[in-house]
Amino acid sequence: MKHWLTLLLSTSFIAGCIDTDPAQSLIETYAERTSRAIDIDFDLQLNKTSKLYPILPDRRERTETLRPITEGLIDVLDLKQCGLIDLIAQRNTSLGKLAGGSQRLIYELGFIPKLRSCQKLLTGDSSQTDVLARVQEINQIKSDNWPKQIWNSLYSSPEMEQHFSLGAAPLLPDADYSTSELMLTMQRFAEIAETQNNTDWQTPSFANELERDYETLYRSNFGSEWLASMALLTQVLEQTSEAINQRLNDRPICFNQRQNQKSEILWNVFMKFYVNSLQPYIAQVERTGRQWSNLHQAIIASLNLPQSRWLDTYTHPEGEVWSRYLKARENHTQSWQNILDQCGLRPGNQN
Repeated sequence: MKHWLTLLLSTSFIAGCIDTDPAQSLIETYAERTSRAIDIDFDLQLNKTSKLYPILPDRRERTETLRPITEGLIDVLDLKQCGLIDLIAQRNTSLGKLAGGSQRLIYELGFIPKLRSCQKLLTGDSSQTDVLARVQEINQIKSDNWPKQIWNSLYSSPEMEQHFSLGAAPLLPDADYSTSELMLTMQRFAEIAETQNNTDWQTPSFANELERDYETLYRSNFGSEWLASMALLTQVLEQTSEAINQRLNDRPICFNQRQNQKSEILWNVFMKFYVNSLQPYIAQVERTGRQWSNLHQAIIASLNLPQSRWLDTYTHPEGEVWSRYLKARENHTQSWQNILDQCGLRPGNQN
């Protein structure tokens, strides 16, 4: 019995070690070492990501309403000279009518440029006046709907939704996403959004590969992991800064900037656990997060829709996620500078 109990406890211990999150372990070690160095006993209180940031709005609230095309109006486009027969047939199938966001986006990327070409072809042909009027009407509806269609196909899709869930583990230290397939996928989506600013855009060469891009979105949890990392870093920076300020308001580590054994410990902790450990993770999260956020902001700028406001919360520099983090980082940096200044140890100034 004793043997089995020992085995059970050992197994539980090993499992616990395996389940330890590397990013959380890194920041907890940093907070603990800093606490010892400044002689301020504080327990790092880490709330879940969902406690820091608002949840994603309901899909219904995120979806733009499209202007419908009158039943039967588009049937007039069944013209051989316009090259639209196959696309219209595809639309009229049961699968076409039930197409998801990715398929609808692919369809419109092929259909709209051909529709514009059809309008140009019919212009000036007196025998096609009535048909031209209908084509112009459909073209106008498609143009009005286009930014909303792009938005719905991206931000109402389940593939994108999971990137804004608030339940993932944080990014792993040293994981580089800056040149990942996900960022290339987001770049293609940004290029699609840019078509809104060009009245004569053509079907992108990668249009038929968009299903693969949606699969890339589906297989990645980067957005959710990045939000978890931002929540983790924001909290450790805020709480460590508060602890350092508490020590500054209590009693100095050094008098008259004269270094001592305590200041040596402080400097070693600063270099080993902040500069060489936490700071690289901060840089990693910032670098990939800015790339991710900037691509979303590029899409928002091109589409210019009111529904995009919720996305600013997560990706805009003045949104809730970035602004709180940047304030925490600034205060944390200032707190370290102040306490190191006490001992003449500010980086670049120490002997």
